[in-house]
Amino acid sequence: MVRIISIFILALVPLILGFWVIRRSKRRFQARMRLIRHRAYHQAVTSESTDAYPMLTERYDRFIGDINCQYNARSPHLRCAINPSGPCEGCSHFDPRK
Repeated sequence: MVRIISIFILALVPLILGFWVIRRSKRRFQARMRLIRHRAYHQAVTSESTDAYPMLTERYDRFIGDINCQYNARSPHLRCAINPSGPCEGCSHFDPRK
């Protein structure tokens, strides 16, 4: 009788440990998701106080061409929408940004 009870208990140990591990991992996952939601909420709240479309002044050094032109692609790969390969100096399509 004692053998049967001990075998039954030993058979239940992996099941209980498995449930415990799953429960612990679910709690960790939920805590991470709460942290992500919390960070995203606070990031959205703080970004509302600033301009929605910043001028990207800190990244102007990556652009090629004249950044003051209306047609500048603002890309490190493409200079201009009208004259992509040509120089900006003396371009007949130069239009200052408004």
